[in-house]
Amino acid sequence: MDNSTLDYLFHPRSIAIAGVSPDQTKFNVGLRYMQSLFNSGFKGEVYPVGPGGGEISGSRIYRSIRDIPDSVDYTISAIPARYTPHLVADCATKGVKAIHFFTAGFGEIEDERGGQLESAMLEIARQSGIRIIGPNCMGLYCPRTGLSFGLDLPRRSGPVGLFAQSGVNSVICIREATARGVYFSKVVSYGNAGDLNESDFLKYFAGDLETKVITAYIEGVREGSRFATALREAAKAKPVVVLKAGATEAGTRAAVSHTSAIAGSNEIWRNLLRQAGAIQVNSIEEMVDVNLTLLSMPLPKGRNVAIIGQGGGPSVLAADDCLNAGLAVPMLPVEVRQRLKDIYASETGSSFRNPVDLNPFLGSKTLVDAIRTVADCGQVDLLIIHVPFDIWLFINSEYPTGVFIEAILHLNNVVSKPVGVVLYSQTTDEARQLASEAQSRLREAGFAVYPSIGRAASAINKVIEYHEWRQKATKGIASG
Repeated sequence: MDNSTLDYLFHPRSIAIAGVSPDQTKFNVGLRYMQSLFNSGFKGEVYPVGPGGGEISGSRIYRSIRDIPDSVDYTISAIPARYTPHLVADCATKGVKAIHFFTAGFGEIEDERGGQLESAMLEIARQSGIRIIGPNCMGLYCPRTGLSFGLDLPRRSGPVGLFAQSGVNSVICIREATARGVYFSKVVSYGNAGDLNESDFLKYFAGDLETKVITAYIEGVREGSRFATALREAAKAKPVVVLKAGATEAGTRAAVSHTSAIAGSNEIWRNLLRQAGAIQVNSIEEMVDVNLTLLSMPLPKGRNVAIIGQGGGPSVLAADDCLNAGLAVPMLPVEVRQRLKDIYASETGSSFRNPVDLNPFLGSKTLVDAIRTVADCGQVDLLIIHVPFDIWLFINSEYPTGVFIEAILHLNNVVSKPVGVVLYSQTTDEARQLASEAQSRLREAGFAVYPSIGRAASAINKVIEYHEWRQKATKGIASG
């Protein structure tokens, strides 16, 4: 099947929600989906469906999909699993193109009846040409068309496509990314992957013009060989960031019980992802780090980093973190160190070897001149600037950090090399608040901002590794 046709999933003109009750005194998943669509600005028709009929929020509740007078493109199922084969049959009669099953209680449970229900439901769908998302998942989020599985997910669209087996982790990833200025083109929470699976979504996102980076949370795959091929082809087209969960024995058991996934060993997965050119990450936070680096930082020409900041101790740790992540921290040449001495008149209170500790008390213009001097060095490929809010608040002064932030904001016009910014704010609420405000300003100016040197260095090195792999892979295609 040509996966470009999956685009219709994200552009339905009408949606039926099965499992809506008029009783608002009880938790009502169907109503939550209905409210999410309204809050997200969905422009099409939304039809609530429930066996008791009635009315909810001014909308008629239809007793059956078949009773809806107009056509229905897409159905969301929030009904008990035992009723789903009948629902799929009704959708087939109605000409529905796709069904998302929030409904759980299928192959992921130990009860044999769950697997039988899933097989029966999928067989009816297959015979009718209906595509299934799930079961046991949150479904689709597409800000551009107003599709959403959360009441307050961002309405702003972005360049990242995400497919994830876990609905909760989908939401966590969206929120974590949004807080750091990363937004999504489309998100698919696909659960058990009874029909459409990770290989289908990989192929779709690889060709999706709205998606520049593909991100995946995977507990296991349905078709190993097909997935490996799809992953390699996708990585040749654009970066693919993969968080493989269930790496331990306990995690594997959890993956099987969560989505009936075939998890596989950690070593097999690590080799597969490396050979296919995917960027493997180990947490949602690292997933966001890498996405941020891909989207907000130009690719460095090499791994030589200049570390610029305040405080000798933090700078020593910063150098260790960069080296451990795979970056190099070369000593600056004598002529560059002399120019820094000329700018500051003395090295007292500073250090110019690399890491470079700069005194902020001479003002932001002096800082900009010093940072530009370091950036112009031919032995430097990128800069990581770290600003420790905690240190200066300890001596009751916001001035130094403010000067550093102002200097960084001026770098867009004077420095051509990639710049990553690290804001330390671990010890006090005041430091965290100031760092949050600074992060917002830097983010709006287009800088990649990280919470630690180690995370920044790791993300940058992984992005460099991906581009090195891609260059070799595409050269192989050209020479072949």
